[in-house]
Amino acid sequence: MDGMGGNSTKEYMNMSMQTTFYWGMASEILFKGWPGHQTGIYALALAIIFALAMLVEFLAYMEFVKFGLTRIATRTLLAVKHGIRVGLLYLVMLAVMTFNVGVLIAAVSGHALGFFFFGGQMISPVNPEV
Repeated sequence: MDGMGGNSTKEYMNMSMQTTFYWGMASEILFKGWPGHQTGIYALALAIIFALAMLVEFLAYMEFVKFGLTRIATRTLLAVKHGIRVGLLYLVMLAVMTFNVGVLIAAVSGHALGFFFFGGQMISPVNPEV
């Protein structure tokens, strides 16, 4: 045993990680062996990354606190919401770290569209008459 869960040092040294952006479906996103080399599963992986990015924006801009809650309940609810948002944000970040251009485009598009739908209401118009 070499302290690496039973893998030999040679197997460990043969593992490589992509360190430059590339196009293609040959990548592992978040989990070992996922999505594999199937076009449909790769498209599903991109859709999931897109949805996670949109969900992060939804959680960032939507207000869940209702009037009438106690101060501790409000703070607890906000802390839980923040924890979920940060956890999802880290998942999206880890997916982008695969250096797959499709994943990057899915993540950025999800954040942009999420901001368009959920964060755009935070912006006041410059010319309200238009």
